[in-house]
Amino acid sequence: MIHHQTIATDDVDELFSWSQGWDFEIAQLSPGALGYHSELVMLPGVTLRWERWGQRLRNSHLNHSSNVSIGLLIAAERAPVWQGVEVNTGQALVFGSVEQEYVSPEGMRSLNIEIARELLATWGLAAPAGGLVDVEPAAMRRLLAACRQASALPPGDSTPANSRIAQVLRERIVARLVEALGGVDPAAATDIRTATQQRRFTLVKEAERAALACNREIDSERLASELHVSWRTLHRAVKEWAGVGPQAYFQLLRLHRFRRQLLLFRAPGESITAAAHALGFENMGRLSRLYRSYFGELPRQTRRRVSD
Repeated sequence: MIHHQTIATDDVDELFSWSQGWDFEIAQLSPGALGYHSELVMLPGVTLRWERWGQRLRNSHLNHSSNVSIGLLIAAERAPVWQGVEVNTGQALVFGSVEQEYVSPEGMRSLNIEIARELLATWGLAAPAGGLVDVEPAAMRRLLAACRQASALPPGDSTPANSRIAQVLRERIVARLVEALGGVDPAAATDIRTATQQRRFTLVKEAERAALACNREIDSERLASELHVSWRTLHRAVKEWAGVGPQAYFQLLRLHRFRRQLLLFRAPGESITAAAHALGFENMGRLSRLYRSYFGELPRQTRRRVSD
């Protein structure tokens, strides 16, 4: 039998809250309603998640489950960026026990395929550590065709004939996925990034850690000096990664951290202002305007909603 489910949200903090066995950290990098929409198609042992996004997101995903999850790019106005590399429609991102970080652009459409451990075992496969894998175009077309065929099946029909069709399509999806990955274990695949791409992504991560550890407004020129690079080098690395400059990017990361603190507030005496100051936000009026442009409400409304 096959099941369908639709999920839609404009709240970035709700994304993937329903997923088990995953760690997620997601930050919205462009203002406005998130516009996330997902169509889930669930066969025994296989879940297809057809997704689309309205805004640009910075994503960090770690898969703790024993299932294999594969992300495929369907369409985007500009390329997603995975750890310094632009992703195209001829590549698959394998989510495994190694953290995967990428920026998805506005208007992106994608397909996530999750295969259960039991099915992997029947094919003699183990859950890989993860990474970006090049896929032969014809194999990608056959994989997408099998997924679309399964998604077109009517939901909830448990007749023997329909159950057999679902079983056949499930096996076809797994076979096409094995073919698409080419029998190569992504855990053993070489890093496809150039030395320059690796250096720039490493610089971005170092800058993120330094910026989030700072309890004052970020001075990107000072930060570049502390990291022993020029401001131009830091600006270029961050802009290629996030689509915005260092000042805006680090402010947005801290904004999302501030929101997560508000959502975790429990004691009545916990102060919104103190939480903001601890993250380097000094102008509460400016913070409130920025917060509302991204989350559609003021910090005090978030706090009130959690308290109630």
